Amino acid sequence: MGQPAWYERFGRIGRRLSVAERYYERALYYYQKGKYDLAVADLDAAIQNEPKNAELYVARGLALLGENRAEDADDDFAYGLVLDPTQWLAYYGRGMRAFAAEQWGAAVDAFSRAQRLAPDRPEIYLYRAAALHRAGQTEEARSDTEYAQTLIPANDKRRKLVSRWLAAFGAPPG
Repeated sequence: MGQPAWYERFGRIGRRLSVAERYYERALYYYQKGKYDLAVADLDAAIQNEPKNAELYVARGLALLGENRAEDADDDFAYGLVLDPTQWLAYYGRGMRAFAAEQWGAAVDAFSRAQRLAPDRPEIYLYRAAALHRAGQTEEARSDTEYAQTLIPANDKRRKLVSRWLAAFGAPPG
C-alpha cells in the first residue's frame, strides 16, 4: 500500500516540505536502493533549489562515489565543508574514497575527523578500524572495534560483523 496523500506534502518531518527537501528525500530513497544515478539527479535538483545547503552537496558526493565518480565526489565534499565545516559525512565520504584507493593513512585521518564530529556513529569506528588494520595497527583497530560494539544495539545485525572482526584480532567476541 502506498503512502497517504499528505505524506507527499509533509514527509517524515511532519511539516510542509520545501521543494529541495522533497528532492532530497527521494534521493535518499534512490541511494538506499543503489540507484545512484537517480539519486544524483534528484540531488542536482535539490541543490538548484537550495544552493547553500552543505548537506545536499555531501549527500551528492556519496551518491557520486556510488557511481564511481570519485573526483566529482571530492569536489562536492570539499564544497560542502566550505559551506559547513561540521559535515561529518564529508569526512566519512573522503575516508571511504581513500579506503577504496588503499590509502590507509588518508583513510584513518578522514575517519578520525568524522569521529570528532560524530562520536556516536559506529560505522565510522568500524571503517577506521578496517583502515587501521590494513595499515598494520591492529591494537588500535581492536580498540575502535570494541568501542563500536558499545555503540551498536544488541539486536542490530552489525554486531555479528563486529564479533567477526574481534575474533580476527584475537579478542573474545562481546
